[in-house]
Amino acid sequence: MSLIYFSSNSSLAETFSMRIADQCESYLEAECIVPNLSNKFSQQKTRDNIEACDVLIVVINNCITSDVLAYNLIDNERIRFEIISAMNLDIITIPVLIDDAKLPEKGNVPGALKKLIECRSYCLRSVSWVEDMELLLEHLEEELGFLNEVKQKLSESVKVNYQRLENFDGQKTEQVKIDLESSDPMQLRKVIEAETIFLQKAHGIGDFNAEKNALSTLGLAYTRLGQTRKAIHYFEEQLKISRKLGKHEEVCGLLANLGDAYAVSENIDQARSFYEEQRVLAESKCLPAYAGSSYNGLGYIYVKQEKIELAINCYLKALASYRNLENHEKQLELLVGIGLNYRKLEQWEKTLEFCIQALDAAKYLENRKEEVQLRVDLAETYCNLDKRGFAESQLRLAEESLKSIQEPLSALLKRRIDELRTSQNLF
Repeated sequence: MSLIYFSSNSSLAETFSMRIADQCESYLEAECIVPNLSNKFSQQKTRDNIEACDVLIVVINNCITSDVLAYNLIDNERIRFEIISAMNLDIITIPVLIDDAKLPEKGNVPGALKKLIECRSYCLRSVSWVEDMELLLEHLEEELGFLNEVKQKLSESVKVNYQRLENFDGQKTEQVKIDLESSDPMQLRKVIEAETIFLQKAHGIGDFNAEKNALSTLGLAYTRLGQTRKAIHYFEEQLKISRKLGKHEEVCGLLANLGDAYAVSENIDQARSFYEEQRVLAESKCLPAYAGSSYNGLGYIYVKQEKIELAINCYLKALASYRNLENHEKQLELLVGIGLNYRKLEQWEKTLEFCIQALDAAKYLENRKEEVQLRVDLAETYCNLDKRGFAESQLRLAEESLKSIQEPLSALLKRRIDELRTSQNLF
């Protein structure tokens, strides 16, 4: 389950943080931490919470003037510590501005907070905050989906990695494997300590395979701790050895991991470079799964850069690869993404085409949640095509499917249906 931490610059912002957290828990099925500003501030507790989280949402309301707001951000010990801690760990950070709140000018803040101003921000209005939440939730769903995909990939790598080792005393490292997969920070640090020693020994005797495996474990462990920069260092060192040994599939996997790591830390140009290198290698060595992965990563990069047509082109190539591999889960993910990106371009016929394909895939996989959301997407698309009868039909089917989905998710989906009915006069 994804974990979201909320930083609030005032008691009013804290109230909005709780409202947003409630929506995130319902819509994204995420766990949320909203610190109580009236409680005593603990740096250690805050650091531990942020270290474990996937996203930091900074909720800001304008206290009196922009000058007061700037002072509040710069000199408030709690909020500065929360923001800086997240940025030091390369955690996704999203400013949310309430009503007329504005971030201070770049020249008026210390260096550590300049990056906050560069982050994509969202505005919520007090009178219609639920409606404004839709874009934020879509953005969070995209970011968390990408992070979860990275975690799944790393988890699979862990299982493969730990098939190889015997401990220094000749005993199998089954316990170390369990510790790494459990993601407990204390256990992970023990793994890091042991693998650092193992790395030194392997390097000393010139055992490239053992050195490479130790580097892999260190990279994975630091990734699970959220310390992306350290993870990148070890993955890059592992990549050098894998290239030297001519292990093409391993190199493709590492290029994907590095692309993911740089994308998570918002270094888009570097991420694209690794995905491109992965694509060239995968296609030259006939590795279709890695080719699909590289196009998927490139599509994500182009979405981040708001180059939607280029993103769609990459997603279509990834889709073709995963269809050849008969990977139905990835097909569903890509069909949904392609449909939503055509919606951004307001190309409604194309949106319709891919949403229908995605709906068929969701029904095949018996993914009820995705099925309902796609039916609502289809209803909205039909409205834009002035096909109200088809829209009404999809909404009725969505409402019928909702009966098989438990609260609280069903409540949010029901509200989305009601809002669409009201806005389009579909009764």
